[in-house]
Amino acid sequence: VEIGSVDNRIVHVTSGSETAGQRKQIEDTIETLRDEAASLDQLLQNVEYQRELIQDLARKPFTVGNPADKELRVDSTELGNLFDLVAGRLQALDRSALDARIRKRAIDKEINDLQKQLGELAPRQTVRAVVTVNLMSEADTAGTFRVRYRVQNAGWRPFYDARLDMPEDGSEPKLALVRRAEIIQNTTENWDGVGLTLSTARPVGATAAPELSPFGLGFERFETEVDRRYRGNAMFDKVAPASEPAGVGGVLNLHSTDVAEEAREQEADITLAGFQALYAIPGRVTVDNQGTAKKVQISAENIEARLTVMAAPALDPNAYLTAGFTVDGDTPLLPGRVLLFRDNVYMGQGALPLLSPGEEHALGFGVDDRVRVKRTEVRRETSESGIISTDLVEEQSWAIEVQNLHVRTMPVRILDRMPYSTHEDISVELLAGTTRPSETNVDRKQGVLAWDYELAEGAETLIRFGYRVSSPKDRPIRLGMR
Repeated sequence: VEIGSVDNRIVHVTSGSETAGQRKQIEDTIETLRDEAASLDQLLQNVEYQRELIQDLARKPFTVGNPADKELRVDSTELGNLFDLVAGRLQALDRSALDARIRKRAIDKEINDLQKQLGELAPRQTVRAVVTVNLMSEADTAGTFRVRYRVQNAGWRPFYDARLDMPEDGSEPKLALVRRAEIIQNTTENWDGVGLTLSTARPVGATAAPELSPFGLGFERFETEVDRRYRGNAMFDKVAPASEPAGVGGVLNLHSTDVAEEAREQEADITLAGFQALYAIPGRVTVDNQGTAKKVQISAENIEARLTVMAAPALDPNAYLTAGFTVDGDTPLLPGRVLLFRDNVYMGQGALPLLSPGEEHALGFGVDDRVRVKRTEVRRETSESGIISTDLVEEQSWAIEVQNLHVRTMPVRILDRMPYSTHEDISVELLAGTTRPSETNVDRKQGVLAWDYELAEGAETLIRFGYRVSSPKDRPIRLGMR
C-alpha cells in the first residue's frame, strides 16, 4: 500500500440536528407555561374587578338615595350579615390572588430555566479539518490506517507530592516523590476513554535562539531651521511626475496597500525521541472539554533524603526542616508546584525548578519544633576613637543558643549577617571571641555567614557573634547603624 497524496481542507459544520427533538419539546413546554401565565394574569384582573364591585355594593346601603331623606336607618342584624358577607368574599378573593401570584412566580422561574437549556442546545457552527488520503494498492487488501494531528487548546503541566517520613525510632528518614500531571483541554470534543501519552516536547515554543540586531551609539544631533526647510523641499522632489503612472517611484509607492503575501504550506511537526521524555498513562482516560483538570499519576519513587535544620534567628525565631536529595533516573524533573507532607500531615506548597538527573535540590517541610533557637543581644556600644581625626565606632554582639530535641543526630545550619563596607573610609570587622563561621558570603551574598553543626540527641551549642563598624564622625552612614 502506498500513499498517493494527502488533501486537507477546513469546513464549517453546523451541529444541533441531533438535539432538534429535545429543543422542540422544550419550546412546546415554554409555550404551554406562557399560556398558563396569561390565564393567571386574567384571573388577577377578574379578582381585582370583583373586589371593587363588592366594596361598591357594600357602600350602597349607607348611601342616601333621596336628598330629602335626612336619616338612614339600617337594622343591626342586617348590618352584621352584610359585614360577614363582604369579609368572606374579600378573603376568598385574596386567597385566589395569592395562589395565582405564587404560581406565576414559579412559572416565570421555570420558563427562565427552560430558556437556558434551550440556549445550550442551540445549533453551533464549528470548524473542522477534513483530511483525504489517497491510497494505492496493487491488490485488494485490508488494514488500519492511522492519522496523527496536533490540536490547540490542550496541554498538561506537572506537579508533585513530596512525602517525608521521619520514624520515631530514629531510623533513616524516607522521602517519597510522586510525579503527577494535570491535563486540561478546551477542544471541540470530549476525550472519552482515550489512550494518553504525555510528552515533554514543546512544538509551540521557539525552535531557535533569537537573532540579535546591531545597534550603535552617537551624539544627539538637534535639528536646525535649515534642516527642517531642506527636509520639506526634499519631500516635494520625490513626487512622481504627471507623465509617470501613480505608484511607480516617488512617495506614492510608499502608501500602496496592494501587496501580495506569499502563501505558506503547513509543515509537519518533527519530534526527536532523544530530546524528549514520553509518559504513557496506563489504562484509558476521559478528559472533558469544559476546562476540568484531569489529574493522573506518572510515577512514584523513594529518594534518599539528607535532612538539615536551618534557621535565620535575626529574622525568624523558628527553625525549619529541609530535605535535600539528588535527582535519580533518566528523565528530568520539570518545573511545577509541590504539595509537601511530613509524617502524612500536609505542610504547605513549594516549587521545583527544572532539574536534570544528577542535580541536587532541597525542599522545605515547615517549622521544626524539636530544634530550638534563641538569639539574644549581648552588647551594643557606641564610642569615638582617634587623635587627629575622630571615628565613630559601634559594636554589636549576640549569643545564639541552639538545642536539638530530636531522637536522632540532626545537621543544623544557623544563618546570620553583618554589614559590609562600600567605601574605603568605612571598616567592618568581626569582634574578637566570635565563633568562627563555617562559611562566609553564603550563596555569593556578601556579609551572610553560616555555622554548621551535627547536634546529637539532646545536645546544645552556643554561637557568639559580633562585629565592629568604624566610620568618620562627621559623615553619617546610611544603612545598618542607628
